[in-house]
This record gives sequence, structure tokens and C-alpha cells, in this order.
Amino acid sequence: MAITPKDIDRLIREHGLGACLECGKCTAICPMSEVFGDIEYGHTPRGIVEKALFDSDLITGDAIWYCLTCEVCTKGCPSGVRFRDFMEELREMMIAAGHDEHGVRCRLCNRYFVPEPSLKMMIAKMDVKDSTPEFLLTCPKCKTRDFGRKMM
Repeated sequence: MAITPKDIDRLIREHGLGACLECGKCTAICPMSEVFGDIEYGHTPRGIVEKALFDSDLITGDAIWYCLTCEVCTKGCPSGVRFRDFMEELREMMIAAGHDEHGVRCRLCNRYFVPEPSLKMMIAKMDVKDSTPEFLLTCPKCKTRDFGRKMM
């Protein structure tokens, strides 16, 4: 399944991106810079909204995979843009279309569960030297199932 401009336009309408006033509040309150350090403008909520509205290609590159989907920008938007919902649905659409090179899949069930930049950041913060701990490569559903099995 290919992602078309019509698909992106539908997401823009459904999540209110056209109401963006370009005030920058979303980017100002976004915790990405605290988590990742310096973030390129194109990776910020406002930068991604601009890309979406002005027909820039959101499908290539890794910009949409940096969003933490924490909803801080959505709650702080004076225009009611539902950015987090837009990001989650766009990622789901990309994964369904096979554009998942920046998404991490669970080692047990093979479902997408975390963006690659987030996983890399967690590994860096943990200061892991040899290999990635298995629990970071397992989705929450499989972790719960494994824990339940161990408790029996």
C-alpha cells in the first residue's frame, strides 16, 4: 500500500493541522530538545506541520520518528491542532506501507512498538556497552505476557 498525497491531506484535515497559527508554542514546550539535545527545526512539531501543509515529503527521512507522542504540544496548542494523533496515525500508515526503517519491532511478536531514535536515546542514557538489553527490544504486550508466564 503506497501513501498518497490524499492520505496525508486526510490526516491534515482530521487532526486540524490547517488551523495552525505558526505561533511556535508547540515547539517551545516540546520536551524533545531535553531528551535528544539539539533538534533540527524540521524535526520539531512546527517544522513537521509546515512540511505537511506545504507538501514537503514526510515519508522520507526520519523527522516523524523523533516525536515522543507525549501530547504536550497538543495540550498547549491554542488552535486545537491534534499533533500527537497526527503523528501516531502517520506512523501507522508508514509502517503499513513498509516505510518502517526508523521503527523498532518487538523481538517476540514482530510488531512495531517504538521509534528508533527513542530506543537509541534510551540505550545511550543507560550507557549500555555490549549489547542492547532484551527488555528494550520487547513490546509492552509481550513483556506482560512473559511476566505472567514467569509468575505461574
